[in-house]
Amino acid sequence: MDASRFIARRLSARADRGQEQDRLVRVSGRIAWISVALSIAVMVIAVAVVGGFKAEIRAKATGFMGSAVLCRPGQGPLNEQYPFNGTLSYLDSLRALPEVTSVSPVAYRSGMIRHEGEIGGAWFKGVDSLYDFSFFADALSEGTLPDYSGRISPDVLLSARLAAQLGLAVGDTLNAYFVRDELKARNFRVCGLFDAQLEEIDNTFILTDLRHIRRLSGWAPEEVSALEVRIRPGADIEAAVDHLTDVEFRLATDDDAPLFIHSVKKIYPHLFDWLAVLDLNVVMILALMMIVAGFNMISSLLILLFRKISMIGVLKSLGMRDGALTRVFLIRSARVVGKGLLWGDLVALALCLIQKFGHVFTLDPANYFVKYVPIQLDWGAFLLLNLLSAVVILAVLSLSAVFIARVSPARTLRAA
Repeated sequence: MDASRFIARRLSARADRGQEQDRLVRVSGRIAWISVALSIAVMVIAVAVVGGFKAEIRAKATGFMGSAVLCRPGQGPLNEQYPFNGTLSYLDSLRALPEVTSVSPVAYRSGMIRHEGEIGGAWFKGVDSLYDFSFFADALSEGTLPDYSGRISPDVLLSARLAAQLGLAVGDTLNAYFVRDELKARNFRVCGLFDAQLEEIDNTFILTDLRHIRRLSGWAPEEVSALEVRIRPGADIEAAVDHLTDVEFRLATDDDAPLFIHSVKKIYPHLFDWLAVLDLNVVMILALMMIVAGFNMISSLLILLFRKISMIGVLKSLGMRDGALTRVFLIRSARVVGKGLLWGDLVALALCLIQKFGHVFTLDPANYFVKYVPIQLDWGAFLLLNLLSAVVILAVLSLSAVFIARVSPARTLRAA
């Protein structure tokens, strides 16, 4: 058996069985693995929370507006004056991209809404029967989703917050007025209420039948304000936008309207800027926790080295090289680090699962866009974080070789 491994195992066995006679060594060892456990627990929880926030905010932003939007150059997605023919010659090629899940026509029209003396402004977003309502199904708080598959429907879907401001409930009539060249009045029926927990959406948008918007605006049956593109969860939005742009550049004909592709990151920049700040905070937390864990581990190791200096002198006098001696203490330290990682992971995973399914810690949606602390467990990131932490801590502990190299067998044996 390798001598370094044998000696390290004996030292660790004595510590595990409580046979270590030096109280300071025992206490420092406990502090070391507890420090590693707390550090890895904080890091795992921080990564899971930020991952949860990123997933939730991205789902909210893309759920309402799509991951990318095709619209007229010089116009934003909320274009109500310059429509284009949505039956593009390359539409099937866009839908065939592996990351694309759907391409949906939408039309917008601004209007005034009134109910029982309360007046407000809103954007009416027209969608068809093939529109992906999964986001609104998850956010639905009352009523039902609209059905636009048959005759033109008077049903609209609006936020619970906007409904409360106007004193509306499911089943009520919503009076709307649209002004451009002339005043047009329409009555709609509130079929459902949603809670997106995004003020920009909750206070502003109302979902209605696409055919209503076309009629109000005097558009042809194929004309739209924009085409919303949804990509599969986890796919890179910017890479998808590049692929969409490439398809348009290669396949667009003279009969197709020139279009510009907006990423949802440009439509809602404040949301993604906030997520970028969270990423920076996580990097700082990871660095700080690794420093704390590494500092406590090297303190424990130095205490052990000082207390075992006589043993180091004896082994050196018997011919053991500095590298072999360094491996003895690194192997023992690796066991301490491993114990800390194991307990830290168990505690972190338990807390994450409790929060994920129990929603113990709540938040103010007005400030954080979600009702509770979101959790997303990325097992790849989880394993990478553990591996990186172990490598960094052990790399710091390898500095013990400097101390061992300076130990003189003659002096230590004379002192003993």
